[in-house]
Amino acid sequence: MSPAFLRPLFLIAAACAVLALPGCAPVAQTVFSPAPFSAEPAELTPRPQDAPDVLLLAVSGRCPPGCQAPGDNVDYLTPRGTVQAVAEVLETQGLSVASYAVASNLGQHTPRTVSQAQVGPGRTVAASQDGFLQLEARLNTAYASWISGRSNPTRIVLLAHSHGVVWTHALARAHPEVPIAAMIDLDGVCDFWETDNRRQIQAYVSQQGRSPWSFDLADPCGSVRVGNVRYDLKDVVYPNVAVNLEVQSQRLVGREGGSVIANFPFDGLGNVRSDGSRTGLLTFRSAGETHSLTSRPGSRAFAWVRAQLGSLSATWKGQPVTAAPASVACTSEEGSATLNAAPNRPPTC
Repeated sequence: MSPAFLRPLFLIAAACAVLALPGCAPVAQTVFSPAPFSAEPAELTPRPQDAPDVLLLAVSGRCPPGCQAPGDNVDYLTPRGTVQAVAEVLETQGLSVASYAVASNLGQHTPRTVSQAQVGPGRTVAASQDGFLQLEARLNTAYASWISGRSNPTRIVLLAHSHGVVWTHALARAHPEVPIAAMIDLDGVCDFWETDNRRQIQAYVSQQGRSPWSFDLADPCGSVRVGNVRYDLKDVVYPNVAVNLEVQSQRLVGREGGSVIANFPFDGLGNVRSDGSRTGLLTFRSAGETHSLTSRPGSRAFAWVRAQLGSLSATWKGQPVTAAPASVACTSEEGSATLNAAPNRPPTC
């Protein structure tokens, strides 16, 4: 059965929970096989002196129930401190970091309402919010100036929560020429993403006269075929991504603020590469933590992200950008297991 067909069961089981929750889970050891990604050594030149070692690109998720998505979506990962927390992990390794974060929206927009509970008490967001098109433009500029033809290219790290994970996977798919050093997925979900974004994307494509992407960005849920199985775009990792750190929240019931609450939505399926393999894919199911909590720096889920990213980036300073790792192991709070390497089957951990 296609993973996409399971979604209606979750929707029925937790229909009441979705109205009460803000919108928008394994320690692993990876063995790397270094492989240069770029041009012949004689053609390479150093990147500009002011270029960062790492460019961190982040996308937040959906605004809470009752809002008008995607117009009211904001970048909440910045005021929550999530973006800075990732940057600090990298800076601890002696790496310079530039960060850029956007909302879950196709383009620039001005939200009419902002949920204080989502961004944090006393915290604010910019009146005008950037979206995917601005994120893509930032990536293109970085690739042209800091990566392509450089002997010491800037590394790209993608960070996203909830609906934002769909956007970052779309970004990686749209730009196979750009090596992604690490992709961090914080409980990515596709539920309601198309409802929120499809019309806006279709209108943009119509206005442009043709799609700027090689795939239908308006149809990311259950649309990516890997072997004989259809996956959500958020669950598929493309060859230009070296390592994917995936966090999943508790299924259906979790804890937040000392209380037991219903948890929906949640990511219930482990990621897979576009060729059916699972090299470089690390998944952590955070038992007891909710969808929202996985994106907060104080969570157990984020502590796992810190540890994994710290180990991964410890080798980056002064080292060449490399291809995907050769092998991966997976553990979770419920125990440990090796990722099932059989093609076209969901991970077993």
